[in-house]
Amino acid sequence: METLRVFLVLVFVIGSTVTAFGNTVSDESVEGIVGSDLTLKCPFTLPDGDTLYKNSWTIEMNGSPSNVYTYYANPNHGPQRALRNLVNRSEVVCSDTECRLTIQKLLKTDTGTYKCRVEFEKSTSQNKVFILTIYSPPDEFALRGHKSNYQKGDNLSVECFAKGSEPNTELTWRINGEKVEDPYQVDTSFDDGRVTSFLQLNDINEVTNHFGKKIECIAKSPGNAHQDSKYFLLTVDDNSGCARHLLTAASLVLLLVSVHFL
Repeated sequence: METLRVFLVLVFVIGSTVTAFGNTVSDESVEGIVGSDLTLKCPFTLPDGDTLYKNSWTIEMNGSPSNVYTYYANPNHGPQRALRNLVNRSEVVCSDTECRLTIQKLLKTDTGTYKCRVEFEKSTSQNKVFILTIYSPPDEFALRGHKSNYQKGDNLSVECFAKGSEPNTELTWRINGEKVEDPYQVDTSFDDGRVTSFLQLNDINEVTNHFGKKIECIAKSPGNAHQDSKYFLLTVDDNSGCARHLLTAASLVLLLVSVHFL
């Protein structure tokens, strides 16, 4: 069987431009979160009249592939086993359409380029490449600089920052669910593992519908696997309304005093 399989692969290589590793599906970028579980799905097309023989997973280390998991469809051909960094926290399960590698409790060191190779009893192997990035959420994420309420005509300047994430967290602003696109309102900077973004709103007033707005800062990983948010509700006091209330209160006091003297 081994001789037949090697012969068929060589015939296929000679007759086409595919390498001796078989057909490779286009790369897929995947993002995982430190401490969570992740499953890489490796689909394949089972050739007519053929059966699955073996599934192997490798990771690029120092420019060369290193085997991290081997799965045999028939246990008599060899054991299932995880190697290197995946020992005791990974599993491969195969069906007639795909093989799945599940990695438990992701580590930052799991970042890398993984290659799934599916071998058959007779036909050319099929491959898929995964570019895996492991994201560490920020240690700190907060809003600073906002007040409980504002006066009409005030300017608003709010700071949103995230610290300790890797790769850097992406910060965006939303007002009542709509993304703030205006570059004159948002300023973002990066400094030694800290991402800071400022939102500016000038001349706050009820006429421009600032009143009751939900001001929200979104922190997300580059691949959208992780997202968090902080927000506050913008309330605006009407100075003229306050003045009317004070005038009414003063009139009431004068009236009470007049009644007392009568």
